[in-house]
Amino acid sequence: MLKYMRQNPMIAAGILLPLVIVVFFVLATAIPKWMVEPPGHDFVFTVPDNRGSKPAIELRFDVVDDRLRARLFKTDLTYRSVQSLYLFDHETLDVREITIDIPGDPETFEDGDEIDLADVANRPISTARKAPDGYEIRQPRYRNDNLMTVLFGSNRRNRLSIHKSGAVIDIPHPGNNAYYYYYNVNFLGWLTD
Repeated sequence: MLKYMRQNPMIAAGILLPLVIVVFFVLATAIPKWMVEPPGHDFVFTVPDNRGSKPAIELRFDVVDDRLRARLFKTDLTYRSVQSLYLFDHETLDVREITIDIPGDPETFEDGDEIDLADVANRPISTARKAPDGYEIRQPRYRNDNLMTVLFGSNRRNRLSIHKSGAVIDIPHPGNNAYYYYYNVNFLGWLTD
């Protein structure tokens, strides 16, 4: 076989060149992940929750004085989407939903009342797109596919991800809301404690 390859260098090049290119692309995507330190901060985001019936209540999230606040408002809109709050844990690289106790009766609160966000209530938050450790959030976006995007990287178009120096970490789907996760992610901020 080796003698045949020496006698036919074009065939050898035709076999080896694609292998060299594959190894190059594998190394080009793997080396940044090996060389860049893992993320050092959690972040929070919301996704519309269209599961089941909703009370006539609107939930709004704001960052006030470097703290995340959730406020309740009465609404009479027939179509409304309550936001579900999610936390990306930088240590496990996983996403979990932060449960929020929303009252079922709009008469039990006044417009603008705050509700407790137990997991993140007293943690400082930064709304900057870039975390203190240099990771940057990139939200899903729609783009038209063509042959090149299908072959080289179209799988990232509908993923929330964080990036730093060539390293890319895709954020996993948050459970039952996968469809809405693609298009309606609302980044709230990095937890900086």
